[in-house]
Amino acid sequence: MPITLSTTTVLVFSYLIFASQIALISIYYPWKLSRRVQYVLENFPPARYPKLYPSASDRSMAKRGRLRLFRGVNHAIALVGLVILLTMVLTGYRPDLKGGDEIFVVLYAALQICPLIYAEVRELRQYRRMRREFSDTTRKASLRPRRLFDFVAPAPVAVAVLLYAAWVAYYLYDKGLTSRWGAEVYVTLTIITGINLAYIVILTKFLRGKKLNPYQGYEDQLNQIETIAQVFLFSSILISLFSVVTIAVDRYALEVLDPPLTSLYLQLCVTFGMGLMFRKLPVEGIDFEVYRGDTAPLAT
Repeated sequence: MPITLSTTTVLVFSYLIFASQIALISIYYPWKLSRRVQYVLENFPPARYPKLYPSASDRSMAKRGRLRLFRGVNHAIALVGLVILLTMVLTGYRPDLKGGDEIFVVLYAALQICPLIYAEVRELRQYRRMRREFSDTTRKASLRPRRLFDFVAPAPVAVAVLLYAAWVAYYLYDKGLTSRWGAEVYVTLTIITGINLAYIVILTKFLRGKKLNPYQGYEDQLNQIETIAQVFLFSSILISLFSVVTIAVDRYALEVLDPPLTSLYLQLCVTFGMGLMFRKLPVEGIDFEVYRGDTAPLAT
């Protein structure tokens, strides 16, 4: 049976959630990231920590202008979001009762994460250059194998597996266990299952493979693996929960809530992604001595 909600309630909820998305993804987390970069630039300059800046491009990134540009781009994207929000309020926007408006939330979120993706790509390229420059021939590694449960407790892993199984069962039940499924069903199952399998493959590489940053200290490496494992775990749980919620929303004719619920889901993903990284891997706790010119770090 459909559940009725007042238009005012839906609009207020939608506006508040969208405003939160603007503030969180385009203001708060870019500010946190820029503060992190600024701390490194001020305390670990290229002259004293040359291994942290393996190329001229990396040294040019140490210029404050690049950091101001990053902040400016995010502020401009936030301004775009505020204009969209104000336009919605002034024009009396009403979400489609049949859903579909969440596509605009997703498109704006894609615009928001572009600067963050660029920063991540720059970091990965920096690590690649570090590996090329890495010349330490006395490589050592811990003989103790790393296992998943060294970094995360079994209980949340079990929760993630059970929630995935519950989503599959609920999704197939909703589509009709005796019905002939269309391509949409197989595509949805493939995408969500593929995401979870990708998490497993990437985490396995971190557990067994070489670290991305060859100069990274051993304790920092363990902390990074633990954080990545927790991020993937929470992400898997969120995907299953969100997928179940969207099925329930459609079943009870609440598609009008799709935009704010999608926005809330995206914000939770960022919070349990970047937010967890910032909390578990504070820049003040990283061992930067490995980047000095006279150090010989371990490669594991």
